Amino acid sequence: MWRFHLLGLTRSPTARASGLIMPPMDTQHSLQQPPAKGGARSSTAPERAEPKAAPGAGVLEKAMNLLNIVSKNRAPMTFTELLRQAGLPKASLHRTLATLTREGLLRHDPFNKTFKLGFRLLELAHEVWSDFDLRLAAQDELTRLRDQQEECILLATLDQDQVVVVACEEAGRQAAMSASTGTLLSLPGSALGHAIAAHLDPVRQRRLLDEGAARANAADPAQWKLEMQARWNLSSARGYAMVRDDIAPSCLSVAVPVFDIEGRPVGAIGLTGAAERLDEPRAHALSSELIGAARRIAHNAGGQAMSIRPQSPPAPNGEKVQWECVVPARSLLGEGPIWSTRDSALYWVDILTPSVHCHRGPGLNTSTPLGSMVSVAVPKTSGGLLLATPSGLMGWPAPQEPLEWFSHPDSERANNRYNDGKCDRRGRLWVGSMDMGATANRGSLFKVEADGQFTRMESGLTVANGLGWSPDNRLMYFTDSFRRTIYQYEFDLDAGTLSNRRPLIVLGPEEGSPDGLTVDQDGCLWVALWDAWSVVRFNPQGREVMRVRLPVPRPTSCCFGGSQLDTLYVTSASVRLSAQSLQAAPLSGSLFALQIPGVKGLPETLFAG
Repeated sequence: MWRFHLLGLTRSPTARASGLIMPPMDTQHSLQQPPAKGGARSSTAPERAEPKAAPGAGVLEKAMNLLNIVSKNRAPMTFTELLRQAGLPKASLHRTLATLTREGLLRHDPFNKTFKLGFRLLELAHEVWSDFDLRLAAQDELTRLRDQQEECILLATLDQDQVVVVACEEAGRQAAMSASTGTLLSLPGSALGHAIAAHLDPVRQRRLLDEGAARANAADPAQWKLEMQARWNLSSARGYAMVRDDIAPSCLSVAVPVFDIEGRPVGAIGLTGAAERLDEPRAHALSSELIGAARRIAHNAGGQAMSIRPQSPPAPNGEKVQWECVVPARSLLGEGPIWSTRDSALYWVDILTPSVHCHRGPGLNTSTPLGSMVSVAVPKTSGGLLLATPSGLMGWPAPQEPLEWFSHPDSERANNRYNDGKCDRRGRLWVGSMDMGATANRGSLFKVEADGQFTRMESGLTVANGLGWSPDNRLMYFTDSFRRTIYQYEFDLDAGTLSNRRPLIVLGPEEGSPDGLTVDQDGCLWVALWDAWSVVRFNPQGREVMRVRLPVPRPTSCCFGGSQLDTLYVTSASVRLSAQSLQAAPLSGSLFALQIPGVKGLPETLFAG
């Protein structure tokens, strides 16, 4: 998302005569009138009233506001939508849109009658980045973090296959945990190195892995590279890296990348402290603070695909539905709940602390760690589970047994991973994919048969997510969380085909993002709203009919379970939540159960393989 007051764009020498200037300031602040000609004010002069805005400032603010409105909406906007959101008179809106379009700051599609951001913004942004000094840009943030956290703060860049520290701010008591400017750190052995390497292009990653395996004299180079790639994948999906003992013995470091205008890592900012004080829960909580600092350093150049600040908790509304925390946990990204009627158990995963969980009743919970990310755990008719990992779909006969390769539909995308998945009522698995760092339009939706054969059913997705089917199997629902949209398809159960896609539910920027979903016996959709503290029931026409407030800002998915399928289970996440957010929502990452009077779910189908 572009934020024009953060980009720090100013009119270049080649700017045309519109007079539009984008100052590096918050657009909510008024422009200050320059001092009048004729010298300084007298020291005895009375204090002046607040100066009036400079001529044209109001026009500029209107134009900036329009650009920010268009930026926030990921779909092109019509004149009517802009009129409603901008609150301008029609004539003023027409004139401002015409100027912005003429100057290339907006693009107008005459066929669809919509507006979206123009390419002139890229030209301006590249001019800003042409003389960008990372160390100078980061100095204030490094000092602020040092004073705020009282830990050592480092800034580093990549030099060949090593990481070089280019700036260091030491907290007084943490000198032993610091690295002086110019220090070279191991790429595979440091949090700063992981934060940068995890976001490099696949070709460069492979070269670094080859060189790293040779330098490490690994007994099994192939296994060394697989393990390192898995760690980079995890860091990319989390948005931050965490490594022990990289700067000094008994320390813990957490680091995040700093991106340029094209989304490439130009460096990393990290925090290091003694492990007895900087434990893993605190380090995870600090990730959002570091990500925010990295974005400010780079003027949001890398975008905001990963949210770090949820909405404020909604006020109680007297709702009658009560929640119960059935598995207290601090999952980073709990996801994919599915009730197995065969096993009388609920399975769910933690994608970013890779593990498979099983809940069979009060106190009957297990958690099995895995060596790489896992995003789907679907029971199989032949026994065990089918897991979705970045290396492909894997059969898992039982805990403690090795994974068995089954299929890899998205093998052509080296930096992709699978996200949500579910089986239709013929036992075919439908599973979506996405880029590790949520790069736009790199994901797909696949249909996987019992024998492992697969078909790509959709492409150009960003965060492929919740899916389900109507009770009569004539409709399928599928979510792209990045676009805040749940799509409806006509579905042919026998042929396993889709047609006539249309948006069914589209949420606004302030309404949260639709995540996982399930469908009840009445054909209504239950949707977990990321960053919005709630699960919402929508009727088959897409209208909200019930909202249940939860004690966590990031519910992730839901499913019906229990012997009568009358319990709605909801997973949640704690990833990239600040210490303050976690204090307000200490149950983030837990599993919840809701009893909704008169509502039951539909049984989930096992994978046919």
